[in-house]
Amino acid sequence: MLRKLLNQAGIFLKLGSISFGGPAASIALFEDELVRRRQWLDRQHFLDLVGATHLIPGPNIIELATHVGYHHAGWPGFFIGGVSFVVPAFLITLALAIFYKAYGALPAVEPFLFGVKPVVLAIIVGALWRLGRKAVKSPSLGILGLGVMLAVFVRVNEVVVILGGGLLGMFWLRFQAHRREPAGQGRALLWPLPLLP
Repeated sequence: MLRKLLNQAGIFLKLGSISFGGPAASIALFEDELVRRRQWLDRQHFLDLVGATHLIPGPNIIELATHVGYHHAGWPGFFIGGVSFVVPAFLITLALAIFYKAYGALPAVEPFLFGVKPVVLAIIVGALWRLGRKAVKSPSLGILGLGVMLAVFVRVNEVVVILGGGLLGMFWLRFQAHRREPAGQGRALLWPLPLLP
């Protein structure tokens, strides 16, 4: 068990050290390292965890690290995953703060970011492609996903998008299931109505 936890700590320290580009890039790195390479969990479970972390308050990627850590090694893995992922960012931020306090300026990082941005973009696109193929199980879900993406693009509030997309999805998928049911079972279509208020 100790070897498993040390291995997990090393992986999350690595991921915490190279996760530049925000949560989308970090999720893509997690998917590549923990789903594709190490197969700690399958893509569907990973998608479920990503969805769950977007519904609860707090920093999504740290919640994802703790969830995956828990899945891999129980409660010790939960703490190891979260702490190991956060420590590199803390140390980098601390070093920059000390440098800024000592010299009154931050080092020039533009050339570094110029080289990192295309790599981060490629990782994100690759993860979106792999996860998208698993998540979009029907044309209906694909259309719903495009609608949600368009709503986010035009800057509709995220909470409204999540709730609206969820409600629309419930009605739409339930309506499709209703069309396949025998006559006389139409009441099942109305069960999501109390959720509207």
